[in-house]
Amino acid sequence: MMITTSMFTDLKASLLQCAIVLVPTYTVAYLTEMMVYTIPMLAASTILASSVRKREHTVDTDLDSDGGDTSSSDTSNE
Repeated sequence: MMITTSMFTDLKASLLQCAIVLVPTYTVAYLTEMMVYTIPMLAASTILASSVRKREHTVDTDLDSDGGDTSSSDTSNE
């Protein structure tokens, strides 16, 4: 198996995400020795870490050019 640049970039991004989550969380846990402060830090750092990875920008092409709601075309007679 050949290591590609993409694999190295993914690994680097994953390690950065781990560091963003673990360093502040363990620091707060060590300094405060209270779980009540650790859980919010874990949640906040997870949100921050999720924005690290680069995402490809895709264009959403809308085939329905009239912009109308296609789900409301009910043909039943009540």
